Parts: sequence; structure tokens; C-alpha cells
Amino acid sequence: MKKNILSIALMVVGLILLILSFMGIGKGGNLEIKIDEAPLIMPAAHKVYANPDALDGQYYLFKAKITNTGSGTLEDVVVRYEVPGYIEWTELTTVGRMIPGQSVVVSCYPVFDAKITEKTTESVEKTNIEVAWDGADDGDILREAFTFKMLNRNEYAYTNMPLDEILSWNDFFDNQVLLPCYVTPNDPIVKYYTQVVQEKVLRGEAAGISNSPEEGVRFLMGLYEATRLAHMVYSATRGMPQSLQDIQTTVQHLRLPREVITGNTGLCIELSLLYASVLSSAGMDPVIYLVPQHAYPGFKMGGQYFAIESTGVGGEGLGGTLSAEQAFRVGMGELDTLIMALQNGMQGYSVVDIHALNQQGVVSMNLEDNEFLRRKVDEIAQNFEGRGRSFRNATQNLQPQQASVARFPGPLSFAIPSGWQTYPYPAPNFPLLIAQVISPDQAASVSVYDIPANSAQNAMVQLVQYFAQMGLNLQYSIEGNRVQGTSSNYAAVFQWKGRIAPGPNGYRLVAIGADQNYYQHYAGTINSIYNSIN
Repeated sequence: MKKNILSIALMVVGLILLILSFMGIGKGGNLEIKIDEAPLIMPAAHKVYANPDALDGQYYLFKAKITNTGSGTLEDVVVRYEVPGYIEWTELTTVGRMIPGQSVVVSCYPVFDAKITEKTTESVEKTNIEVAWDGADDGDILREAFTFKMLNRNEYAYTNMPLDEILSWNDFFDNQVLLPCYVTPNDPIVKYYTQVVQEKVLRGEAAGISNSPEEGVRFLMGLYEATRLAHMVYSATRGMPQSLQDIQTTVQHLRLPREVITGNTGLCIELSLLYASVLSSAGMDPVIYLVPQHAYPGFKMGGQYFAIESTGVGGEGLGGTLSAEQAFRVGMGELDTLIMALQNGMQGYSVVDIHALNQQGVVSMNLEDNEFLRRKVDEIAQNFEGRGRSFRNATQNLQPQQASVARFPGPLSFAIPSGWQTYPYPAPNFPLLIAQVISPDQAASVSVYDIPANSAQNAMVQLVQYFAQMGLNLQYSIEGNRVQGTSSNYAAVFQWKGRIAPGPNGYRLVAIGADQNYYQHYAGTINSIYNSIN
């Protein structure tokens, strides 16, 4: 009886081994890895890097494409990584099974300890990656490593591109969406300073949180007056470059708002970050305006935009000191110039909407309270005693800009969302495409086509032919002047809707859409732009 049981058991084991040999599980597997790594990490933005949903996951430590190039199937493929000194060995994912020829892409969104924001020096760090599978020996495990630059908490990289590859302002400013990481409304020092400004400069009156533009401007002027009374100095020596030829580095040291307050000096971008922090702390909706050579702050309220020239407190850039009323008038004039530049598709001009980016996961670092810095605020506040103003008379006859900070000109004009960049004639080999307006993460866009045709239907037929020449499949449906459809290649599908009407060279089509995977995310913005077409 025992011999029969043993025989049966051996037969079962033999059958299992035979099946496994046919399946190739655990045998003949060979992995190949290709890594797309981040060139640098900004500690101030550590919460963005850790969040795969922030800005649709465009900021990460690395992405690894792993391919089974062998002849066998691998079970339970495990990917893990470490950043020595910062992140211990952490499992990223377990792939249930990888058959021959199969590839998977694994993204790493590193969770750094919040103490990374205490880092005051720049360094080069290392990332180690291991890929193992069920039954792999130590010698089989795939191991890779790469180094990256770790900045300190005050350093901001305008772009991740190498200096010698920057060809346009858009290249230089492609990290502008991370500026809200340096806006710190919840910093206890910023909160305390906001309270002091309200009590001593604005005579205890509430900040402009009543959705009244007049109250908002009054608070904006009060904040400017606080910096003027404190004899804050505009440090113009290391400001933003005037031209690409002036760019010496893509990384700039930024004093945090608490450091601008207590150090009583700041560059234009640092003053803008301070204003945005205080305005947000007071319950307002801050924005930062970026132009070549300069940055200045403001806010939006009730569908209107406002600006002030924060550097008017004095310094090399202005040669004197402006009153709060003068600084506001200068800021509003600069805003007019920025809007015209956006309408003309000029590069280097943009509006950074702080709270809109906060909602996309771009949030600020956490900072601890500091008694020494609080005492510095108290010392500065001595300059405010008995010198506060309400600025109520100064808010009369306001002429703010409307919410559509920019509109694309001509027939089928449409509103351009804040932060979106306009590129005239982006594809020289596609002359029908006269402009594109692209979202900060490049997942959504507005395309403007001028098509020489005698009807809307003929115009669309021509467009289909042009797309086909470029290897793209354009499908559409048209009803009156409303058009919707998709364009695709073998790897991606772009979903869009728009309007078509007679234009300067036949018919103009304005099409708004997004990658199919992001269409729902952008649906509200797409509908808003679509409804603004006139």
C-alpha cells in the first residue's frame, strides 16, 4: 500500500514538472530594464514628487520599462528601490506574471521624509533598483543604479532641461507650475505677519475676503505699504534674466517668504512669492505674473485680475520708492502689457494661478514655528505704529482686467486659460495649423487651423488628407458650425470638439481637446473654452 502511494506521489510530481517544463515558468526568463530618471529633485516640491495624481504624475524620481526578453515566463516579478540616507528599500510593485516579450512600465513617486525641507546644501544622491522574481537566485536579480542632483530647500529649478538645450522661454520656464511649492500661507511666521499687517497697517480692518474687488485691492495696497514702511529693499542684482543670452544657470536660490519678511529684502520673484503667501493666508486668490526679466504679484476676484509692482519699495530696478497708489497703477499697466503679449502669442509671458495649481496637487512644504523669527516680525512691526492707512479712497474708479486674461484674436476668438502657452505656427510642415495653445502639463490643447476651402465640409476633407500625410487618422462629425471627433496614431487617441466658420483664408477651425486618458480630467476646462468661442 505504501509503495502504491509513493508511486502515485512520484507520478504527480513528475507530471507537475512536465507541465512546468512545457509552460517555461521560471526558466529561460531574462529581464531588460530601461530607466527614465529625473535629473534633479527639489526638496520644496517633495509632496509633488510623492503624489502620482499631482499634475497628472509628470514629476517622478524614475520610470522603468521592464521587458522579459527571454523564452520563459516569470512569476511574481517584484520591483523595489532605495535612496540611501533618504528612503529605505521600498517595494514599488509586484507583477503577477511576465510572459516572453511582455513589457511593464513602473513609475516611482518617492515619499521623502518632511525633514528633507531642512536640507541647506546641494548634493548628488544615488538610487538603487532591484528586480527579482519567484525562484530567482541572487545572481539572477536585475540591479541598476543612477545618480541625481538633490537641491536644497531654497533652490528652484526653472527647468529640468540642460542649459545648452534651452532654445526658448518656454523651455526655460517649464517648471513654473512648481512655484506654488514656495508659496507658504500656512507657515506660522507668514500667518503672524499677515495678522500684524491687518492690525497695524490696515487698522484692524478685515482682509479682502468679502469677494469685493475694492476690499481686495485695499488689502493688496496695505501689504505693499507694510513692506514700504519696513524699508524693505528690492534686491535687483540676481533677478530673472532679460533674454536667453543672460541665462547663466537654470537653478536659482529663492528666499522663502518668512526669510523675505525677516530679512527685509527680496528679488522680484521672492517678493511675488511673499505676496502670494500673505494673500492666500488672508483668504484671497493669489496669482504671480511672469514676464522676461521680471515677476510681480496680484490676485483674482469676481472674475477680475489685479496686479501691483511689489518692487516699487525701491532698489536698483526703479531708483526710488513708489507710493502704494503708484505701485498699483504701475502693476495694472504691466498687466495690460502682459495681456497684449499673450494675445500676440509672445513667449515668456504667463500667469501662475496658485490655488488652481494647489488643486492639482502642487502644495507647499510644512514649516515649523520659530520664536526668533516671530521677534523679528515684532521688531519690523514697530515701523507700523501710528502709520497705518485704510486705502479706501484709493480703490475708487478701479479698472481691473476681466477673467479672460487673454483671448486668441480674430474670427472664432476664444478665452485662453491662465498658465496656458500660445505657440504660433508650431509645425512648419503643417501650414494649416496656425497656432496651438497648450496646457502646462501638455495633456490638453487648443488647435487653430486656417484652411483654404469654400465650405466647412470641404475644409474638413482637406484636414483629413493633411492628417493622413502625417500618419494620423482624423475622424469627425459636423453639424452646422459644431465639429467633434478624434485624431489618433498607433499609440494614442486625442479627443476634441470645436467650431468652424469662415476665416481670413477660407475657413477657420478651433478644436479643443485632450488625450483620451485625460479628457474627463479636463472636461470642465474644455467646455469653458468651447463656450467662450465667438
